[in-house]
Amino acid sequence: MSDELPDSSWFHTDWTTSVESIDARERELLEQRVQTEQLKLLGTAVHVAGQGIAILTPAVEAVGPRIAFVNDGFCSIYGRSREEVIGQTPEVFGIVERQAAIADSLLHHVFERRPFEAEVTARRKDGTEIELDLQLVPVHDAGEITHWVAFVRDVTSVKHQFVMLRHQAMHDALTDLPNRTMLFDRLDRAVDEARRSRSSIALLLMDLDRFKEVNDTFGHHFGDILLKAVAFRLKNQLSLNDMVARLGGDEFAIVLAEAMDSRQVAVMARRILNTLQQPFVVDGQVLEIGASIGIALYPAHGNDSRTLLRRADVAMYAAKQSQAGYTFHKDDHEPKSAEQLSLVVEMRHALERNEFELYYQPKLHLRSGLVTRVEVLIRWNHPQRGLLPPGAFVPIAERTGLIRTISDWLLDRALRQCREWQDAGAPIHVAVNLSAKSLQEQMLPTKVDDLLKKWKVDPRFLKIEITESSIMADPAHALAIMSMLQSMGVRLSVDDFGTGYSSLTHLRELPIDEIKIDKSFVTGMMNSDADTAIVRTVIDLAHNLGKQVCAEGVEDEKVWRKLRELGCDLAQGYWISKPLSATELIRWLSENAWGLTIQR
Repeated sequence: MSDELPDSSWFHTDWTTSVESIDARERELLEQRVQTEQLKLLGTAVHVAGQGIAILTPAVEAVGPRIAFVNDGFCSIYGRSREEVIGQTPEVFGIVERQAAIADSLLHHVFERRPFEAEVTARRKDGTEIELDLQLVPVHDAGEITHWVAFVRDVTSVKHQFVMLRHQAMHDALTDLPNRTMLFDRLDRAVDEARRSRSSIALLLMDLDRFKEVNDTFGHHFGDILLKAVAFRLKNQLSLNDMVARLGGDEFAIVLAEAMDSRQVAVMARRILNTLQQPFVVDGQVLEIGASIGIALYPAHGNDSRTLLRRADVAMYAAKQSQAGYTFHKDDHEPKSAEQLSLVVEMRHALERNEFELYYQPKLHLRSGLVTRVEVLIRWNHPQRGLLPPGAFVPIAERTGLIRTISDWLLDRALRQCREWQDAGAPIHVAVNLSAKSLQEQMLPTKVDDLLKKWKVDPRFLKIEITESSIMADPAHALAIMSMLQSMGVRLSVDDFGTGYSSLTHLRELPIDEIKIDKSFVTGMMNSDADTAIVRTVIDLAHNLGKQVCAEGVEDEKVWRKLRELGCDLAQGYWISKPLSATELIRWLSENAWGLTIQR
């Protein structure tokens, strides 16, 4: 026997090989188990996914691939069982007939082996339509497509919400008519189309004549119902290619996209006015309103939507001023400068934005030395131009007809302030300036009476100042309106006396309580004997007729003393006080020797 040990390398080699073989098999089995678990997990996730998932065979036929698998989400979206879907062609996606081009595009992508994605409208088994986000993706192995995977997501609610939000952004909430935003969009497109076809269009801007009276008398609920009824009547007057929009308040705009000539537009305007003149019945109340329409034509009156809207706006106020019902744009309606033109547009919205403010200038009793009266003055707190005095915008407002709306607001706010002062123990009389346009308004006495009752103000605390030139424009009509106001107990004053060339006969007949001497005579009185003689004569004449006299433009103590010497009753001017806000006035009255004694 040999003493050498046997060679054991064979043992180690076989044992190592066996161990490695066992480890490889275990790793393979472990990987298979992991893959199986992953596939089960993936299969479960696919089945329970809310998104629709379908697996399709390769496109081996002219009709395209076939459905090999669908998950529960797919069946739920379409309302079909798995058995109804398996084996079907892509027609099972249910793309509606009107989107046949999209269905054709899907097949085209499949045969070109390219992914496909689109938003489609599909039909469920019960016939209802849904909005889907559809994706079709090819799966490759070794350069060949083994199958297609379709992902289907129901976006109906999202799409409907988007449509609803877009509708809300473009429509008026009360009447469901297009709003200002949509009007500009439609008008821009109409202008572009008319430019291409060399045709014309018409823009009609309209507001209701007595809508504020309805709101004030019956409340905003009635006003809202009335606006809906107006919107309904307007829509019934238009063709499918025309549009009516509500711009806010009681203002509407109408676009006639197929306007042939001004005659046809006039016929339409008259038809609209006629339908609105028919009584409205709201909660058993019979309401009668009218309307005023301003008309601008493309291309005769403007080449873009904003110019047309601006010129229709100015024409509308010209129609309201003349009570003509409707008026086409005319060059003489327009202010003469670009700045004035801009002010007209901005003034239209100044009331809505609370940009107007009232100031009050004290009127001093020269005999008693007390202030119990103020003149109400308006200022425009313009967001870009600063605080504008009346001279910067009132003449433009008078020319365009806006002055009536502004005057209504001013009278309402002045009487409200008068009421607040009285409640605070300060019995202050207010004097309000009214324009010639307001004096021509037949309903002026009724408006004044309604506001006095609304704020519970004694008529004696209101004085209406009317310029001499306004009275002379139509003396007979002015006399009738002023007589009605005086019969109500309202005090009346002739402003700027001496500049309107009125006759003594008219002065004697007018039912006025006060004459205001124009400041041009007052300021020149200390340097001109002629001006002094005029002031003395007016004072004597007024007193002989039983009227009081107020002098404007008192700028220094010498003038004040001279007026006292001549027997003038009242005076106002910067030497006494500049115009003050309501709060500043109360402080001034309590701190100044001329102030009234405020009751506590």
